Amino acid sequence: MSTSTQNSELGPDKSDARADIAIIGAGVIGLACALELARRGKRVLVVDRGEAGCGASFGNAGWLTPSLAFPLAQPGYALKALKWTMDPESPFYIRPSLDPALLKWVSIFAFSSRRSKFAVNAPALVGLCRWSTDAWEAIATTPGPDFGFARRGLLVVLETPHGLETARKAAAYVQTLGIPHELWDADRVRSEEPIVAGKQIGGILYTRDAHCVPNLAVARLRHEAEKLGVRVIENREVTGARIANGRIAALHTRQGEIEADQFILAAGYWSADLGRQLGLRLPMRAAKGYSLQFARGPMHPTRSISLGERKVTVTPHAQRLRLAGTLEIVGNDSSINERRVNAIERGARGLLTLPSERAEAKPWAGLRPCLADGMPAIGPSPKHRNLWLAVGHQMTGLKCAPGTARLLAELMAGETPTFDPRPFSPERCC
Repeated sequence: MSTSTQNSELGPDKSDARADIAIIGAGVIGLACALELARRGKRVLVVDRGEAGCGASFGNAGWLTPSLAFPLAQPGYALKALKWTMDPESPFYIRPSLDPALLKWVSIFAFSSRRSKFAVNAPALVGLCRWSTDAWEAIATTPGPDFGFARRGLLVVLETPHGLETARKAAAYVQTLGIPHELWDADRVRSEEPIVAGKQIGGILYTRDAHCVPNLAVARLRHEAEKLGVRVIENREVTGARIANGRIAALHTRQGEIEADQFILAAGYWSADLGRQLGLRLPMRAAKGYSLQFARGPMHPTRSISLGERKVTVTPHAQRLRLAGTLEIVGNDSSINERRVNAIERGARGLLTLPSERAEAKPWAGLRPCLADGMPAIGPSPKHRNLWLAVGHQMTGLKCAPGTARLLAELMAGETPTFDPRPFSPERCC
């Protein structure tokens, strides 16, 4: 992503390092927060250890799908994860380790997978995503750089009676949360999406879901934020903080301090390391996900497609077809596991007519920040009075970014929040 020198480095005037609000992290969450706060008249500065939007925000599936905006911790997932640990090609793989932090994470994850917890957390996350999808659509309809937004729905394709029945139950549940759907038989699936060539027995279309090009969506947020005066500082790592009287006075970087009245931690997976420096203990693990792209072929879908039992996502862009999938709980490891990448492609080819070769030889891998209970933490830090958190969005960062920003800005302003903040409270995990 190209960046002007003005926004990459602080100038000689030290006032450049002063803001009303400083945000750590220039991914989709940090930039969404910056835009929302700038709209409210705040002077906002965003600082990132690398380039803006080049972490987990860059190459994900690009889905804006309230239908699938569930907490990572779901009923039955703890047992599935245990079984899948024996299969390194499984869609949800926890790399075996005796690391005490991982064992603690797994125990909290299992506890949070109870139906009673899911019944509280799922509606909260679906509601946040539903509002956010409308917000993304509002951005897309205003003048500015295109980011491939399309609201044509999500088609979940099923291959077995058990898979179809499970998907129908899920659809009936999210229908109660305001997410409409249609049931399609196998003939309609083939008619509407000829790219689906393999044997299937039908599908479910979530009519209000959408998709976009993820890196372009992040770039659009930055464009809108910078128009309102937000400063984005790249390649500047926060190494600590100056703390006094229960407040953060400034952030330490190798190039000098960054001062602000209030601070927001929104650094994705790196929030765990930064949190420790600020006295927080975030039970966070990285979940590595992959995506790969093909050039547009003769068969190109008109909407996003989920290969339900294969756990593969398919996103159509103007000149590309993006496949994504798998979730691998790892440490700080962004290396490419070709075995898992090949499993995604093999799964897709079993049901879809794809071009013979990938458009880009090298697949993308990104580390998604997963708190142990599968829910993001949005709200005030219990440690410092002027520190706020927007972390741990797992696979829902792009989906929930505008809603996260709205909720956090309302809490910071002492306003009645649009969303119930309790399921997202940082106090539960810090």
